[in-house]
Amino acid sequence: MWEKRGKQRFSKRYSQATTLRIPTCSIAAHSETGTRFASMYKNGHRGAALVLMAPLTATFGIVGLGMSVLAVAVCRLPDLDHDYSWLAHRGPTHTIWFVSAVAGLVSVGSYAGLSMLPVTLPAFPLALLLGATVFLGLLSHLFADALTVGRDTHAIRPFHPLFPHSFRLGLVRADSRLANSLLLAGGVLFQGLALGVSIGGMAGVVA
Repeated sequence: MWEKRGKQRFSKRYSQATTLRIPTCSIAAHSETGTRFASMYKNGHRGAALVLMAPLTATFGIVGLGMSVLAVAVCRLPDLDHDYSWLAHRGPTHTIWFVSAVAGLVSVGSYAGLSMLPVTLPAFPLALLLGATVFLGLLSHLFADALTVGRDTHAIRPFHPLFPHSFRLGLVRADSRLANSLLLAGGVLFQGLALGVSIGGMAGVVA
C-alpha cells in the first residue's frame, strides 16, 4: 500500500516537473510589440499621405485639407493583402493598376450617388475630385513602401506585370520607429505650413 502511494506521488511530481509551461507574459510582450509595429506602419503611411497632399492644401486651403484627410483615411488600403493569405504582400494591391481601379470605382460611385441627390450639385467635378484624392492617397502608400529596406520579394513592382522591374530606394527599415515618427511629424508640419500659405494668400487677396 505504501509502495503504491509512493509511486503515485512520484508520478504526480514527475508530471508537474515535465509539464510544458508557456510564459504568458512573453506572449503578451510579443503581442504588444506587434501592435506597436503595426501602429508605426500606420504613422509612416499617414505621414507620407500628408506630405504628398500638402501642395493641394496650399492651393485650395480648407478644401485641400479635407482632401488630405480623405487621402490619409484610404492610404493603407493596399495593405489589405495582410488579411488574405492568397494575396502576396506588396503584390497586386501595390500596383498602379490597383490604385487606378479603386480611384475609378470611387469616381463612378460618387457620380452615381451625387446624381441621385434631390439638390443640384456639380456631380462630375466632385466625383473626379474624390477619385483623384483617393488616387493620391493610395499612391502615397507605394511611395512610402519604396523608401524601405527589404529583400527583393519586398520591393514594390508598381507596373507589374507589364514592367516587372522593382522599385526600392532602401533608405529606412519599415519598422523603424524613428523613420515612421519623423515621416508623420513631417507630414503634419508640411500640412501646417501649406495651410498657412493658403490663408496668407487669401488674406493678401482680400487686402
